[in-house]
Formats: sequence, C-alpha cells, structure tokens
Amino acid sequence: MEVPFLPGEEGRGAQLAGRFRRLAPSFSRARAVHLDMLVRFGEHPVLVRVRDGRVDSAETPSTPLPSCDFSLRASEEAWLRFWQAVPAAGWHDIFALGKRRALSIEGNLQPLMAHLQYVKDLLAVGREAQA
Repeated sequence: MEVPFLPGEEGRGAQLAGRFRRLAPSFSRARAVHLDMLVRFGEHPVLVRVRDGRVDSAETPSTPLPSCDFSLRASEEAWLRFWQAVPAAGWHDIFALGKRRALSIEGNLQPLMAHLQYVKDLLAVGREAQA
C-alpha cells in the first residue's frame, strides 16, 4: 500500500516528510545515542536530533544548510518502497537502497556506524503496519 498522493500544494515528498516528523518523536531506545541527522524525502528535508536515545526533535530545518552529523537523501519513490509493510528485496534496507543508488549517505559516517541499528530502526518508523 502506498501513501496516497493528495493533489494540491503538498507533493508526495512533503507528505512523506510530514509522516516521518509525526512518527519519529515517539521513537526511543535505551541507548546513549547522541546525533543530528538530516533525512531528505525528495526535496523535503527533516532534521532529526537524538539525545540519550530519544528523538528530541524532528523538524523542517530553518536554514538551507543545517548543521548535522550526516545526511540520508532518497527520492520520494525510494522512501515509499522502503516504507512498505514488507519491502521488496533491494528496498528493505538503507544499504540496499545505497547499492541501487536510490539513497545517498553524506557526512561523518562514524555516528551512523556506531549507532547503525538505532538509525535503521528510526528510519523504519514510517513503515506501514502489517495486517
């Protein structure tokens, strides 16, 4: 099932970013995770600040080039396929998306690799619930 595309001012990327902004603050793990990451849904960025394993904020950045540890950028179509309840092979993981050149990772990779499972689980909060 896909996120329905609603005509009007907001495109699919804005809807995906809004969905992630809405769901991300409820995510937490009992870990000492402290990072800032920029997630871009097509042309729609979301700056996620994680403090002590909890999502402190997930907001549209107020500046064109926000400060962050690393960024993840993918097309709207890639995020839609990644967020399916059971994604197809090659669309199930951020590194699988990277391999098919549907997602790019930029910045300081140390915080990403140090907290890889946390980041993967956080990015999967937008996945559709299984029936």
